[in-house]
Amino acid sequence: MIQNEGGATTRLRLVKLAFLLSREPDAPRTGIYEFVPYKRGPFSFTLYHDLRALERDGWIMLADHDIRIAEAPDLETAFLDKEFLALIDDVVCRNRAATTSAVVDHVYESYPWFTLNSETPQKRAAKRPEADLAVYTVGYEGMMVDALLDLLLRQGIRKLIDVRSNPIARRYGFHKSTICKLCNDVGIEYIHFASLGIPSAWRTELTDSASYERLFERYQKEILPRHSGAIDSVGQLLAELPSALMCMEADHLCCHRSRLAAEVAQRTSLPIRELREM
Repeated sequence: MIQNEGGATTRLRLVKLAFLLSREPDAPRTGIYEFVPYKRGPFSFTLYHDLRALERDGWIMLADHDIRIAEAPDLETAFLDKEFLALIDDVVCRNRAATTSAVVDHVYESYPWFTLNSETPQKRAAKRPEADLAVYTVGYEGMMVDALLDLLLRQGIRKLIDVRSNPIARRYGFHKSTICKLCNDVGIEYIHFASLGIPSAWRTELTDSASYERLFERYQKEILPRHSGAIDSVGQLLAELPSALMCMEADHLCCHRSRLAAEVAQRTSLPIRELREM
């Protein structure tokens, strides 16, 4: 996209073009970024993270608001699918004559949800949903952090309750300090209960459904009774504001959060709902 913009563009324009590309029905899901409502419409924290990595590796140069290809490197785009490259070219070409302000206005008008957190209140054309109280659960496996944040906002979640024992992740955005900051940036409170996770040492030699079942039974027998106070605290949070228990696994039945959710639901009489199934 930067190359098609003449080798240089603004950060704002690049983000909006990348967003428009993500809306194309033929764009491969593995080749696009996900977006969340932020200060100036749709934004991708992951895209900005990748831009910093490209700058570090000498591919691009970043200024306050601008991006420029550095020293015309070999862009190595030949490995991309030809149809995807053509789609990228088409999205840029369609918007080439439009000013950045016009592109931003088009995005705001066409995708009002992403005005939710606009720094200009009069431009906000969407109202933040608020979910009914329930024991919500979610796993981020296979998601960009932007997609997770967008899902939480769309489903009306106000608090994210991290129940990982060791909140470290290789994928950008899911390390404790990072996801805490990003949640706060979009108006979601982040809370971590390490005591309600499964110790890493317990996760060795998990090979089949039977071994996972034994792990979760051990969790239910040894961890939950030991941390009854923490469970009550989680239940109180869930009873106050729409909140979601988060761990890694996409399938809640393959994650300890399902056992924790059942215990919290029993104590609070709230229903259990998995966000990725709603």
